[in-house]
Amino acid sequence: MELRPYARTDDEALDRVWHAARAVDGEVSLPGPADLGASGLVAVDAGEVVGYSRLDRWTESDGTEMFLVTGCVHPAHRDRGHATAMLRRQETGAAALGAAVPQAVLGGNADEGHTDAQQLLRDHGYQVAFTVVRLSRPVDVVPIPPLPVGLRLRPVRAEHHPTIHAAIEECFADDRLGFIAVDYDEYLADARDTGLWVVAWDGDEVAGLIVNERQDDGSVDSPWVAVRAAYRGRGLASALLARSLTTMREHGARTALLRTVAENPHRTVDLYERAGYRVVQRLPRFRKPLHRSLS
Repeated sequence: MELRPYARTDDEALDRVWHAARAVDGEVSLPGPADLGASGLVAVDAGEVVGYSRLDRWTESDGTEMFLVTGCVHPAHRDRGHATAMLRRQETGAAALGAAVPQAVLGGNADEGHTDAQQLLRDHGYQVAFTVVRLSRPVDVVPIPPLPVGLRLRPVRAEHHPTIHAAIEECFADDRLGFIAVDYDEYLADARDTGLWVVAWDGDEVAGLIVNERQDDGSVDSPWVAVRAAYRGRGLASALLARSLTTMREHGARTALLRTVAENPHRTVDLYERAGYRVVQRLPRFRKPLHRSLS
């Protein structure tokens, strides 16, 4: 067995590994060969490429430096130590990069039902830090409760974006469950389908919002659902969700999607289930302190 850095000439072989893994594991979260970049690592067995991994790095909203290891092994070559070898090598690389970082963690993702991947992470000291929950519901006619007194909706205009962005950042500023702050330029570059957004205003202040984005399959995803602290507990989230679904229906969407975190202190899974959404997938996110990789 050999581990070596990824090269562009590996793409065809890695594409075969990726498709073979997806055929067995289903719709799991895997980096594709084109995503590997400088951190890419390739596993070779008897001259054949059998797996790959990558190391991503970012800073979360609470200042934690995250080093995330992802990858996969061809199903025909599993249980031969390739995954363990790649994980250890990437951990060593992360330890070197994060040696001077005071608050750093290693991360690994193993989707619900993939017990072998979860056991690999647990065997190396990782524990579930939080669980991403994906939910879905049909877009149909729903009752529309009134907005809290004093609030009203406005169509999104260009001059609204700084205030909307600030509201999103404020709502998630104290998040300890994987939130990554997005600066205004990045937010603005990604802003699209604003005719599907639902934003409640209190004068010139945003009270709450739902950002909606149409997907290639015609469904609509809601990456941001946020209510500012001063407006919580008044039914605003439920009122926005109903109006969001109505807006989607008016634009011809048939399926609504969103994501949250099971451990969210505001019990968002319960909120969305009351709005007719149903859990379709749970994605545990594993973490461990970076220094433990050196033991």
